[in-house]
Amino acid sequence: MCLFHVLLKVSEELGITIHPVHINHRLRPGAAEEDQAFVEELCRQAGCPCRTFVCDCSAMAKAEKMTSEEAGRKARYGSFAKVARELRGSGIEQKNICIAVAQNADDQAETILFRLLRGSGIDGLSGISYERTDEWGNRIVRPLLDVSREDILAYCRDQGLSPRMDHTNREAVYTRNKIRLKLIPYLQKEYNPAIKDTLIRMGKNARMDRDFLWEQARDIYEKAVFRRDETEILLGGDVLRGCHRAVRRRVLAMVFSDLGLTEDVTAAHFENCEEIVFHPMPSAMCRLPKDYFLARVYSDVKVGRDNGEAQNNLPSGMKLTVMSLGEYQAWDMQESHGVFDWEKLQGAFGEDFESRITLGFRRSGDFISIGENKTKKIQDYFVDRKVPRDCRDRIPLVKIGREVLWILSEKDKGRFTSKYRLCEATKKVICIEIIC
Repeated sequence: MCLFHVLLKVSEELGITIHPVHINHRLRPGAAEEDQAFVEELCRQAGCPCRTFVCDCSAMAKAEKMTSEEAGRKARYGSFAKVARELRGSGIEQKNICIAVAQNADDQAETILFRLLRGSGIDGLSGISYERTDEWGNRIVRPLLDVSREDILAYCRDQGLSPRMDHTNREAVYTRNKIRLKLIPYLQKEYNPAIKDTLIRMGKNARMDRDFLWEQARDIYEKAVFRRDETEILLGGDVLRGCHRAVRRRVLAMVFSDLGLTEDVTAAHFENCEEIVFHPMPSAMCRLPKDYFLARVYSDVKVGRDNGEAQNNLPSGMKLTVMSLGEYQAWDMQESHGVFDWEKLQGAFGEDFESRITLGFRRSGDFISIGENKTKKIQDYFVDRKVPRDCRDRIPLVKIGREVLWILSEKDKGRFTSKYRLCEATKKVICIEIIC
């Protein structure tokens, strides 16, 4: 009510148009519908039609396994974003759209204390930001963040406003309500009458330190990135290991965000990442939420997502052609292919060997012949050639059982087994073409 009234008073001076949005969370049957009708009439009288959304937050909380408070927040900001999309659709540029919400100084103090009790770091103790950008790129501002709840209520009285009160705010049920109704009054009485101001001041100090650390992290991030695309980012390990741990953690957070991992990363995940960054094994890896991973690539560090793309990278099939050596030598074959001595393969695998040739990815025990009576495990072959660990399961192989005939490569023809290569005695060959 206070924010709406203030914005109306300054709208002409600032040249802004107000688009009120109301969300009925359906958490207080009867009272919620009365609130909705009250707000809609208030906006009608002010000449600003209200855009109303009704959301069953209890059902959302149950379905998505979250608290009703979290569901309410998701419903609110999702509704704001929807109206912002509608405004963009009407021709208004996104840079000219601003979502104003009414958190105040008391909310700030309660939030900081709440996060302190949960063991938050500097980022959390900096409290609510005056301005932020949501996941859809919308600008969200909080004009009343430095105004106390007491001053807001006094303003409403002075202006003749009659805001409706949510009776659940007076119930010490939710943690935040307990902090507001019990803990803060206790701290004011027993320890510090100005505890709210103290918390807000601590938040401002934490915000200053936070901003400095993020600036440092942005500089390091740009220096550390060797390669990036939509699915993975490769970072210089020496640069990453050379910065302070607090900065390194933020660099990794930036990488996660750029790749789409914006939720569910815990302190434990960052601890695992820290271990991998300094791990002595050149192919060490740790898993992150939603199929993301962080891995050592020898001295460097890669962050990516294992989303089943290996199967998508597998060629669609093979074409097998059997012919004489003379026919093969006269064949003007332009495409990459593999050719092997047919009789050698028949002698090793039997009459039905052609039907046993498969195209797939490595499995435990796979090996390839690399010389006279000498074989090497595919795992060791990849290690020797410094193939990144997270790439090894995405390299197609042509094989019979566990014996690999051909290791495919995007860069060249790949590696062929030495055991079945053509020789002076070759009379009949089998040619394998890969169908992409």
